[in-house]
Amino acid sequence: MKKVVLLAVMLIVSVVVFSQTENNDSGSKLRFGFNLGVNYSYLYSKDPLPVNAKISDGSGFSIGILMDYSISKHWIISPQAEISFNKAQVEFSNTDNSVTTYKIFQVSEEFITHLMYKINDGKINPYILIGPDFRSSLKKSGSGYTTNPDLAIDLGIGFENLNPYCIFAPELRYSYGLLNINKEPSMRSLYFHNISLILNFK
Repeated sequence: MKKVVLLAVMLIVSVVVFSQTENNDSGSKLRFGFNLGVNYSYLYSKDPLPVNAKISDGSGFSIGILMDYSISKHWIISPQAEISFNKAQVEFSNTDNSVTTYKIFQVSEEFITHLMYKINDGKINPYILIGPDFRSSLKKSGSGYTTNPDLAIDLGIGFENLNPYCIFAPELRYSYGLLNINKEPSMRSLYFHNISLILNFK
């Protein structure tokens, strides 16, 4: 796990150096960058949970790299790769008063493609986004069970702030999980959603 985090940090640093030294032109069609974010993850089951189980939601954080390609003056396509650390889990109370946790996407890799629409074209540019988000787990749960990969739809709003050194773009993003990710035998279904505040630098 430490190797994965270290590799991600090294990759982000490399992208930052490249984007700052080679791609400072604000009019460029192609831009590279990185992002940092905080998130709040929550779980939902379409079926009743076991009597000894309860859902515990929580906050986490993410880091990632991104590329923006301007299709036109207002439309941008933005592929991204992120590593996300999440806190949502299901807690099972055992007969000996101990608790077993089924941690959901404790550490996950995400491959995202957003289609962004800039509302205007100035120094500060509000935008909206939509796109698919494929998520898979990089670490087994504390209970020993893994999770199925998930496909989510991301929706969000943000704004680009142009400055001489980079584009700073904070955004609020909601990720709606579409697939049943559960592999815990005592439950039938489990869906993963989260809301994130992301700071993009590009």
